Amino acid sequence: MARIKQTMSVCAGVLAIASGTSAQESSVQRQLEAAATASLGGPASAQAQLEQDRLRRLENSRLPGLDRFFDPFEQSREAFAERTGLNLSFDYQALYQNSSDSLNGNDEAASGQARIIGNWELLNRGSDNAGSLVFILENRHLLGTDFAPGGLANEIGYLGVTGTTFSDTDTTLSVAYWSQALPGINGGFVAGRIDPGDYSDILGYVNPRTTFSNFSILFSPVLPIPDPGFGIAGGGYITDQIYALGVVSDANGSLTDVEWFPGGSEFFTYGEIGWTPARDQRYLTNVHLGVFHVDDREDAGVPGGHGAILSGNVTLNESVMLFGRLGWSDGDASIAKRAVNAGVMWRPGLYDDLFGFGVTVADPTDPSLDTQTTVEAFYRLDISDNLALTADVQYLNNPGFTDDDPLVFGLRLRFNL
Repeated sequence: MARIKQTMSVCAGVLAIASGTSAQESSVQRQLEAAATASLGGPASAQAQLEQDRLRRLENSRLPGLDRFFDPFEQSREAFAERTGLNLSFDYQALYQNSSDSLNGNDEAASGQARIIGNWELLNRGSDNAGSLVFILENRHLLGTDFAPGGLANEIGYLGVTGTTFSDTDTTLSVAYWSQALPGINGGFVAGRIDPGDYSDILGYVNPRTTFSNFSILFSPVLPIPDPGFGIAGGGYITDQIYALGVVSDANGSLTDVEWFPGGSEFFTYGEIGWTPARDQRYLTNVHLGVFHVDDREDAGVPGGHGAILSGNVTLNESVMLFGRLGWSDGDASIAKRAVNAGVMWRPGLYDDLFGFGVTVADPTDPSLDTQTTVEAFYRLDISDNLALTADVQYLNNPGFTDDDPLVFGLRLRFNL
């Protein structure tokens, strides 16, 4: 209880520091609307992230002097994109996590990510059937600790991931694919080296660099999403409000090894059909039913599985987003065989600040483990157009491999240009 009270005091302090201007919910809504039409994938996909960051730079911030300092760089980048069709963006994020308990004394982890994100329109530039080469070149590295947040779960006995995407994989070409818009179906397809997580069970809050950190809050733990690999994803609108989306990707995908199906014909397959009020509202309000299947990975010795997920989110008064999921899986490929997660995100109207709270209750696939509950809360402080600081706390009840119930405190910094 003392730790929880301390955490609440810290959150209250962050809110007290947050001074601001008039509410900007409408500008934030425009970011998500534009991103939903810019990308077939979710808010964390390359094209969606580029669009959100571009629009965010147009808003007021707490440090207008810092914004003006970066204006010449941004203007040069935009002019280059207009001349060549190559839209380049740079971002850097760092995450530090500390756990109240551990198995062997390793209770802290920190890592950073430096990324170059590119979207190069090479076909029909500026039209509604444009084709682009999309890529992310990144470097993930440790920051003064022995472990990255992506591996902290092993040190504290937790079945899951407390710091999604924050690993130590050096320099990698995480995605590189062709993206083709198909205006006839208000959709398109991507093909190449893709991240299947960008096209699987997407709701409007799913971005591990700007919202939650725990995988079981961002996604359902019944979904066994592989690392990036070669694959194809596509989707479009059956009516003005009903859409379909699907992805087939290498089940043996790897961030570090860019290989063509190293395990042979072993696939991760996901498909969904969903409803949204309009195409540009897909991130804001959405209900969908998704099904998935992953093949046995023979060389890796990993079994396959299949399952289904019912997911939805709704945005109220442009400032509150409610979300929830029900998930089920069969087989041993997933972390959990049953799971329910729900939560809320709230924009208090202080610049681009954001508060989030989520809970996931999951029955592990391993029948010897008890039902696990994951709780996460964060507050993201919008410092400038290019800089944000997020304070985060996670409570892990029945984590799986320890009798302790750890609290994991996190601090994440993100800079984009």
